[in-house]
Amino acid sequence: RYIAPEIAQQIALAQFSGRSDENPFKSLSDRELQIMLMITRGEKVQNIADQLNLSSKTVNSYRYRMFEKLGIGGDVELTHLAIRHKMIEIDTDSFS
Repeated sequence: RYIAPEIAQQIALAQFSGRSDENPFKSLSDRELQIMLMITRGEKVQNIADQLNLSSKTVNSYRYRMFEKLGIGGDVELTHLAIRHKMIEIDTDSFS
C-alpha cells in the first residue's frame, strides 16, 4: 500500500497531538537520556559505546528500548521529538 507523504505526516503528527504538555522523555532512565542526547548530537553507536565503556550491542539495546518507550522508529524521529519537547536546541548559527 502507498500512503501519500502529506497523509503520512498528518498521521505522524496526530500520534503526538493531545500529549504536547506531557514529556515522553520522563519514561527514560538516566542512561537512556544520556544516550539519547549523544544520538541527537549525531554521535555514532560505536563512538557512544567507546565513550561510555559499553559494547555497541548494549548501546543499540538502549536505542531500541527508547524507541519502543517513545513510540518512534529511528534516530531522526528521536531528534524531532527531542526538539519538540525542548530536550535539545538547534544551533541556528551553524546554518549561516
